Amino acid sequence: MLAHQQSRWAAFIERWDARVERLGQMLDPFDRSSDRRMKPWAVALLSVGVVVLAGLVAFGVWWIIDHRKWALIYPMLKAMKLLGIGIAILAAALHALTKSPLIERFRSRDAAGAKE
Repeated sequence: MLAHQQSRWAAFIERWDARVERLGQMLDPFDRSSDRRMKPWAVALLSVGVVVLAGLVAFGVWWIIDHRKWALIYPMLKAMKLLGIGIAILAAALHALTKSPLIERFRSRDAAGAKE
């Protein structure tokens, strides 16, 4: 009975490990496989999220200065760190999106038109 419980537990762990691995591959902007391309709507959603986070950080800084709640500076710095990470993720996603075959085809067409 004990061995059966361990095998069920191992199967459970393996299933969740596979799910997490698939999620990581789906969100990886540097993955070059054809079926896992970054979608433009995902980049737009990331952009909106970063802009909203930047607005919240700016409002938080304004509120801290206006109400003189200087103890909240540390959480605001952590929020600014998250904003920086969001901008880095967005930049990586945009870089991966601009390396897509569709955009490369338009770039090569523009380069051929400029030579003529």
